[in-house]
Amino acid sequence: MTAAIGIDVGGTVIKGGVVSASGEVLAKATRPTNANAGPAQVVERIAALIATLQSESDGSFAPTSVGLGVPGNIDHGNGVVLASPNLNGWNGVPVARLVSEGVGLPVVLDNDANCAALGEALCGIGRGADSMVLLTLGTGVGSGMVLGGKVWRGTTGLAGELGHSIVHVGGRSCACGQSGCLEAYASASSTVRRALELIESGEASSLREVLDRGQAITAEMIVQAAEDGDRLAGRVWEETCRYLAAACINIQHLVEPQYIVLAGGMSAAGERLRRPVQGAIDAMVSRRFGQPPRVRLSLLGNDAGFIGAAMNALQVDR
Repeated sequence: MTAAIGIDVGGTVIKGGVVSASGEVLAKATRPTNANAGPAQVVERIAALIATLQSESDGSFAPTSVGLGVPGNIDHGNGVVLASPNLNGWNGVPVARLVSEGVGLPVVLDNDANCAALGEALCGIGRGADSMVLLTLGTGVGSGMVLGGKVWRGTTGLAGELGHSIVHVGGRSCACGQSGCLEAYASASSTVRRALELIESGEASSLREVLDRGQAITAEMIVQAAEDGDRLAGRVWEETCRYLAAACINIQHLVEPQYIVLAGGMSAAGERLRRPVQGAIDAMVSRRFGQPPRVRLSLLGNDAGFIGAAMNALQVDR
């Protein structure tokens, strides 16, 4: 059976799995990243996880390559991490070569959101579709575009950074240095930030009780409070969904994918996220351009990254 190992490197956990050419997960495992230790130790942990996954082989499959997904700016062709916001000291790290030397298998490197998008497109909610865009909603907003069954990387490999498309000219500052980015309005952290600002300005909310207990407010709490009738939480969540809807309409006009998929931590809200985003799209989009974007929720969840990384390696093998 043809198979590859997929590795998804996060700031906290490295997730990995052995994946067949048909997208079946044959084995999977995790290991702490220890991101602050620097590239050399993280590479050792990646190699150790790959060795663990190789040992899971029962003779029916033997992985022939490794796909690696890492957050940040990636030189896909040369297998180099140019910069990563979640990994300490990862600037110009030739991680594909280093891991390959450690495990004795060819390694294909890509951005983690690109890998997750490919996983969902080939093996998840987008299976059978020719085109799909994935938005990963968490601390930031990541994204990946799969067009014609392949990841679209652009001229220098940095295409698909839709979290840094500008949805509010002159708006809130974003960590990337721009102002008005989608990430500054529709990520989990920005949703919490806006709620805190309103509470601190004196507006009434049940969420104040969370702060009074010395706890931190989360996006999940805001969703629940909105569902329970908290007006402030409802307004904040509606705004988040409306900005996501605007981004989805822009994506539709740009590439007209068959699906736009919502993934990442915020997608755990399920229909409480998808439904208002779809509703805002339907309310804002012009019918002159055909059917509005169809928004779906991730099917693969936290496994999408390593599944897509493995499929990326298998595509190169062909």
